[in-house]
Amino acid sequence: MVSSEALKPSNMSENNFRKGPHAAKNRKAKDVEVIDAAVSNADERKTVILDEDLEGVEFDDKVWLYWSRNKNFIISMVVLAFAIVVGVQGWKMYQVKKADSLAAAFEAVSGVEGLENFAKQNSGTALAGVVLLEVADKAYKAGEYERAAKIYNQAVSELGSSVLKGRALLGAAVCEYSIDSQKGILALKSIYGDVEVAQGYRAQAGYLYALGLSNSGKTGEAKAIMKELAGNPANGAFASMAQQAMLTM
Repeated sequence: MVSSEALKPSNMSENNFRKGPHAAKNRKAKDVEVIDAAVSNADERKTVILDEDLEGVEFDDKVWLYWSRNKNFIISMVVLAFAIVVGVQGWKMYQVKKADSLAAAFEAVSGVEGLENFAKQNSGTALAGVVLLEVADKAYKAGEYERAAKIYNQAVSELGSSVLKGRALLGAAVCEYSIDSQKGILALKSIYGDVEVAQGYRAQAGYLYALGLSNSGKTGEAKAIMKELAGNPANGAFASMAQQAMLTM
């Protein structure tokens, strides 16, 4: 027969049965004290918990300990990430609003003088460069080559890496040719050899460069350039025009 003493839990078993809702918390606090002491003795400068510091500690305790040690850093990273997202979205909205305002202001502009003033007031924008192209074109058509060349060069600065930069360079070179053919030929040659200029504008510059050489009596050099242009399908219409031009040289 089993005695009543046999049914009585041992001290260890009785302690397990007596665990209340705060038992895990008390155990966690003790584990933290032990780990804190070990980490502190190993290196007082540690700010991040290493894997070897958490050996033998349950997963939920590891998470709790990591959070207690690094919560300020984690929170600051979250706040920083949030600020970056908000900042990027805010910048995009600002750019859209700015572009809309710029377009509205451009629509209200009239006359050459108004266009020039608009370009000055909005210097540093691609739209200012486009406006300057229009002003320069008007000056060129009026035979004001020096003024047109100056405005085309201003447009080059405003357009930066825009594809229309080649258009402004070409305009300035043609104006230069109208003032001094030799300087104009050199300017056209420079554009033709500039790989950063859009292919269409390079082809046009090459074609005009070859015509300039031909007009100055350098027929052999002119034919060589026309042959280059004609042999490159990427030159589009200027390839065909160069092919026809060679037949008349």
